[in-house]
Amino acid sequence: MKKITYFLIALLLCAAFIGTASAWNFASDANINPSGNLMPGDSVSATMTIKFLENSNIYRIQLNSDLTSRVWTGTLTYADGTPITEFPAGKNFIDGYPLSGIKGDTILTIYLDGKVPESAAGKEITVIKVEETTSSNTVAYEKSSEKQMVYNPDDVPKQIEEIEKAIDDLDAQITELSKQGADVSAAISKLETARNDLSAADSHKSDVATATKELVSASAALVEAEKEMVNAALVKTKSNLDAIEQNIANLNAKGWNDNRVILLSTSKQTAQNLYNTAKSAYDASTSSVSAATRSQSIEALNNSVSTLETSNTLWEEAQKSPLDAVGPYAMYIVIGVVAVIVILGVILVIRRRNDSDWDELG
Repeated sequence: MKKITYFLIALLLCAAFIGTASAWNFASDANINPSGNLMPGDSVSATMTIKFLENSNIYRIQLNSDLTSRVWTGTLTYADGTPITEFPAGKNFIDGYPLSGIKGDTILTIYLDGKVPESAAGKEITVIKVEETTSSNTVAYEKSSEKQMVYNPDDVPKQIEEIEKAIDDLDAQITELSKQGADVSAAISKLETARNDLSAADSHKSDVATATKELVSASAALVEAEKEMVNAALVKTKSNLDAIEQNIANLNAKGWNDNRVILLSTSKQTAQNLYNTAKSAYDASTSSVSAATRSQSIEALNNSVSTLETSNTLWEEAQKSPLDAVGPYAMYIVIGVVAVIVILGVILVIRRRNDSDWDELG
């Protein structure tokens, strides 16, 4: 008796799971025209195809969309193309017969026409959404088109202003890097592209779609310019670190190991650590570099520049001869000293002769 009870419970559980399983075994991606970003008021069309399994038990196919002025049409056919039914006129669903117990695999083709609502400006919308619902109004399966962004005409002037400020800020940083000796030619080239795209966007403000495309291009070029600037800073920092290392080696070879050289080595290591952090983040980046990486690369360069100046000063001091301390008059001083020595020598010789002559006469 217990075995029979357990068996019946198992059958009920299986039946429950079977009842909630979707009858779909294929749903195509929606074909949206136009694809990509949309404009308020655009006319949009969409199609989608769904395949149902033979003997499926489907209560309702429900269609939804964020478009306005929606017109739904659709056909249900057998796999060989034999028609079964069409959507009821003016409705966005098929239910009841002939969805249940269809004898043979079935193809549902859905067509939609509508308009992008003005209220969707600046938001994302779903053009088409298809749901299989049960008699209890729960969703057994669904398929949606990818969300699409709707342009907002009011955003264009603000975006132009924001990108222009970002370009000016980056230009100022690139100029500072150039003063530090970094090769920023690639960054300048990308920045010029961003300026040109921004100018094109500004001249097409009344054509929101065109202006927005130009703004997207300007933003992309700005990102590339940022990455080129960071790379320029890192390349110059590495060159500075190598020069500092050589100066330290030269100072050590001359026997200079006082506190100044020890402090120089510490400063060099600080710059090296900053460089390593920024370089690792830069190498790990893909399409863009973070604000933190950008800041770290500039800090590393500034640190390496000041440390290199200190190391150059020490090395120049180490190479000076003792005579260099007296400056450009060293030659005259040497001549004067030699002259004094010669004169003193002559006086000594004369005195000795005089002393010898006195002794002979006496």
